[in-house]
Amino acid sequence: MKHLIITILLFASVVAKADDSKEIDLLAKPILELFKKGDISNVGSKALANSSISDYISKADLVQTDSQFYGYLNVLGEFYSVELIHQQGIEGTFITRWYVLKYKRQPALISLEFYKAKDKWEVHSINLKLELDDYFEERSKIEIGKLGIKES
Repeated sequence: MKHLIITILLFASVVAKADDSKEIDLLAKPILELFKKGDISNVGSKALANSSISDYISKADLVQTDSQFYGYLNVLGEFYSVELIHQQGIEGTFITRWYVLKYKRQPALISLEFYKAKDKWEVHSINLKLELDDYFEERSKIEIGKLGIKES
């Protein structure tokens, strides 16, 4: 009986995680489609349009964010593809996904944050980074630092 209860609990957590992943996929898909279509003029506003977080962001800030996204991405040339490279968070509450956007000139990195306060997931934020080499440089410092550590 004890094994049956443990099995049921494990199965329920796997099903809940799969449902969360599907919900997040549905939220991410229209945002990622904007990049694929080259419709980058209002990425921030469109990403947050159906999120309660937009109630707390001024229209002027959204316009500025849209303008910054457009300005940065417009100079990268032709868009080729998008790829999920990492996901991390607190299961059932807060998840961040990092995607690499492959453009002709250079890659860009976007992170999408998803938050589930009560019953449904929402897009919480969208961030853009163009300096991917900064991530590698920071990681390299950690790895180089480990070289000097000797295990006792």
